[in-house]
Amino acid sequence: MSRPRAIAALAAAGILVTAAVLAGGLGEPGSNAHNLSAGGPGAVHAQSAAETQTCVFCHTPHNANPSQELWNHAPTAANYTVYGSSTLNAGTVVLQPSGASRLCLSCHDGTIAVGATRTHGTIAMTGVDGGGRLPASSGSNLGGGGVTPDLSDDHPVSFIPVLTAEIVAPPPGQPVQFDAGGQLQCTSCHDPHNDSHDGNPGGLRKFLVTSNASSAMCRTCHAKQFWNSVPTTHATSTRTWNGLGTNPFHTGYPNVAQNGCESCHRTHSAPGAKRLLKGQDPANAARRGEEWTCVPCHNGNAAAYNVTSEFQKAYVHPSFTTTPSVHDPTESPSNGTFPLPETNAAAPRHAECVDCHNPHASSGGASTAPATPPSMREVSGVTRAGAATASATYEYEVCLKCHGSSANKPQASGGPYGPYTRRQNQQFNAMTDFQTTNPSFHPVFGARNSAEVPSLIAPYTASSVVTCTDCHNNDSGTNAGGAGPKGPHGSQWKRLLERRYELTDGTTESAQVYALCYKCHSRTSILSDATFGEHSKHVVSERTSCTTCHDPHGTTGSATNYSHLVNFNLNEVTAVPGVANTPRYEDTGAYNGRCYLVCHGKSHNPLSY
Repeated sequence: MSRPRAIAALAAAGILVTAAVLAGGLGEPGSNAHNLSAGGPGAVHAQSAAETQTCVFCHTPHNANPSQELWNHAPTAANYTVYGSSTLNAGTVVLQPSGASRLCLSCHDGTIAVGATRTHGTIAMTGVDGGGRLPASSGSNLGGGGVTPDLSDDHPVSFIPVLTAEIVAPPPGQPVQFDAGGQLQCTSCHDPHNDSHDGNPGGLRKFLVTSNASSAMCRTCHAKQFWNSVPTTHATSTRTWNGLGTNPFHTGYPNVAQNGCESCHRTHSAPGAKRLLKGQDPANAARRGEEWTCVPCHNGNAAAYNVTSEFQKAYVHPSFTTTPSVHDPTESPSNGTFPLPETNAAAPRHAECVDCHNPHASSGGASTAPATPPSMREVSGVTRAGAATASATYEYEVCLKCHGSSANKPQASGGPYGPYTRRQNQQFNAMTDFQTTNPSFHPVFGARNSAEVPSLIAPYTASSVVTCTDCHNNDSGTNAGGAGPKGPHGSQWKRLLERRYELTDGTTESAQVYALCYKCHSRTSILSDATFGEHSKHVVSERTSCTTCHDPHGTTGSATNYSHLVNFNLNEVTAVPGVANTPRYEDTGAYNGRCYLVCHGKSHNPLSY
């Protein structure tokens, strides 16, 4: 074939290819947002109607750089702030973007004009800022522009993953693949030429290499422990948005299970950069990630219960009050950077959702005391002996992370926690309170060591055990006969109690005033003085609170002085003037004892019962 005829044939072939591209089917270059020609369907495209070439914004057959990709777009010279977090596998090094990722960033970091090409100069575009760049407000501008574009809130690229049981290499033949050097790049997840691989029902096409329904793409590399084996509710729930407030699903998939990982995470521009958490308080930008990731569903607009509103009650766990969050997933007794229990008395106390709930493992259902309930499955804890455990077996082990030997106790008295009681034997360590070697204790760590357990209501017996949430719980939850969620998120009652329990003297006794005690202990038995001859006189006639004499957790000390949960409230009970070692209680036998103290205006020096 002569040279002129060859050139003509190539030109004709080029025209046919261009025509095919421009008339391409769904997802092909002519019909997706990467068609930046004048006829492109996206908001960003060439201004001039004469600019009909589709490929020129990225590719050229001549003078390309890099040549292998036939690259035509002006390169970026930016240095980036890259992703980092305490939960990256040891040895993982996230480098500056390279390879295919750096080519993508020549548009997507916000530093270079979209229309800047090597062979065609800078093509004027619509939908860009004054410098021709993707606007800072655009979801496609991942770096935000500036001298040092910020990729710390994006999934890391250009790194070789350190493989573990939870980070795995994509199996051969999977659409998601590392590059030839073993690095994860933008093109591991995105096909820049085709946005139809993911048949997203919401029409939000992100140029994914395959469908990400139920996070199939994410789970190609992230073999998250418990996600499938438990399985967690977040992997199986078909709950959808109820149409109120803000749609919690940013992917276009309609329910929790189909959103999968992205119910909580965003791979790009995540407000909670560390661990790519997607939540943010719309009224306070400093509050991001952590609990604000849970809010969009657990405000009742997708989840079955409105947990968020519980934190508006008078007494709450400080999930929303510690800002910014000081929680870290790696915190443990042996972590010098993030110790838990806290070792610094000045450290802010915190209780994030994930301190008690593992979103990759939690599910619904009930448990038998003292076992950890399914909603708290696979959460770290501290044993009754003070040892760290990666997976709490008992509910109290989760509580002991903060309510055990933390140095930053007691917390400030008053809201949102409630005042603490000034005791004869003052203790702020629940690990100490409930030890079964104590002379008396509520049976959280184990059954009581005494047959003198009065007035129990069936099915409770002297061999029963209870959980922390038998007392500390939602006052309006299903646990208390209400319609709200279970759990000690918030309560109208001081100390996050499930039911009313007056902490000071002076209130007229009723079934409601001491409803917490009467949940397990028979009011009839107590007020008939079946086990203590002065119960009725103290509680009814003198209007003395249960807590004036009894410490509901338990106490250390001798069996003579601290049996029957006796540990006097020094705000109500005082010493006998001139008498040493008072106030004091002495156990003198079954259901008998004597007191040395001043209470309700009367000196007991001693009074025997």
